[in-house]
Amino acid sequence: MEPLARAEVLNVLASMGIDLPKDTKLSDDTLDKRLRSALDAAQEKEKLAEILNHPDLPRWPLIKSDELDSRARPVLDAIKRGNWSEARNNSLSSLLGGPSTQPDLFTDPFIDLRQTVMSLANVLDNGMSWCIIQDPEKEQHAINIRILDVYELDERTPAMVILYSHFTRENALDGARWVQEQVQKNPKNVGGVAMNIKATLLEQKLLLKLLSMNTKLLPQGYAPKRGRYEEKYRATVVLPLGPLGPEAIGKLNNKTGCDVCGKHSGLRCGQCQSASYCGPACQKVDWPSHKRTCRSLKGGRWVKVPFRAAIPGTEGMHQAVINRYSTMTRAEDIPANTLPKRGSGELVPPPNTQGDKPFLMKIQVGLHGPGRDIMMLYDRQRSFGQVWTVRMDGPATFADLVAEMAGPRGGYGGVKMYRWAKRTGDWEFTICVDRQPETDIKW
Repeated sequence: MEPLARAEVLNVLASMGIDLPKDTKLSDDTLDKRLRSALDAAQEKEKLAEILNHPDLPRWPLIKSDELDSRARPVLDAIKRGNWSEARNNSLSSLLGGPSTQPDLFTDPFIDLRQTVMSLANVLDNGMSWCIIQDPEKEQHAINIRILDVYELDERTPAMVILYSHFTRENALDGARWVQEQVQKNPKNVGGVAMNIKATLLEQKLLLKLLSMNTKLLPQGYAPKRGRYEEKYRATVVLPLGPLGPEAIGKLNNKTGCDVCGKHSGLRCGQCQSASYCGPACQKVDWPSHKRTCRSLKGGRWVKVPFRAAIPGTEGMHQAVINRYSTMTRAEDIPANTLPKRGSGELVPPPNTQGDKPFLMKIQVGLHGPGRDIMMLYDRQRSFGQVWTVRMDGPATFADLVAEMAGPRGGYGGVKMYRWAKRTGDWEFTICVDRQPETDIKW
């Protein structure tokens, strides 16, 4: 099967929440690296050891029809991943009795891939250990999969070790022989059933990329016991796959080099300072798409906004921030900060990873009571955590921000807005108050 084409990579990235222009000049290698990083983040690989040492891992307590085991747990329940936005939509749909909020199949490649991973778990829960992934017409491509074992990384993270091979029309007979062999080995209670999962060509390409990436999780020299017709099958690991969290979305949408080609940038737009380029050629190419943002920032009113590390009276307490992209898997996964204690000496300012370059900031005020005197500030990378500005530190500026939120450039019910900002001091931002960002907000 041909690897993912450039347009397909952009399509997949967009389905994961990483938006790039269709005519982006980023190199194919740069796009591939971003896709790999996105898939790693969707599997939460940063929480895993680089290599899964199987002898040291407990096996997942699988449900078996001929055994009663109080420890047995469905793999499907554990492998599901979601965020607050998906949970909210599903809950509202259920409460209101409306149509399902689940997206249609074969329209979103990343959603489809997540569904296929859950289908593999469902295969196990139904007492089988193999399946075929085929295009909807069952005519072009197929991936044969046999699940060798399932390990428990933690109580919410099963790791399926599998053998797999891809087949086309040219070698379909080899794949069919393997299927016949597996059917003959089915448990008696299953009979001559074959589990078939439908997947588009794009989804199969994406799945094969994911499986190839995950072979590195197996120890070097790992040699599983192969059955008949499995000499050329590859071993790999299938992990739970979920939507990207806010930190990953922010990081992968962040432009670290030239806005056009991704190379080292040494030139900035002279009018707004918000766009970076490697040179005049890329700046000229980007002007048609950049000019709206540039003209909206030009002449904007920038105000100085002091900020604090903690709300007055909460020093030393624990806080967490949840938004629509926050995970629903584990409570401990929600980003949290332990606030500095009062009287602990001079506070260390939050890190400044932006330098003097403008960045998008979310500004959110409380709904009522004392909360109306406090605003939370953070960027999509959470590069400085979340900090606060309070009315007492600058009443006029605070009132200015509140009025802007409530006005026509605010939106969101008058309680939050997004604005361009710069870090101008250890405890100070400068914010472009009267210019609404001309971009789709992804956090």
